[in-house]
Amino acid sequence: MTLSLLQTGEAALDFELNDLHGTPIRLSNYYGKQPIVLSFLRGFM
Repeated sequence: MTLSLLQTGEAALDFELNDLHGTPIRLSNYYGKQPIVLSFLRGFM
């Protein structure tokens, strides 16, 4: 699998993650309903 950067306006691949309560959240549930901003933070300990 080769990863590449998304360009502005390009659709991200669908994926699913759990929220803080363990409920699965799928990106495709929000397509076309509201703006989506993805931010992945790394914690340093």
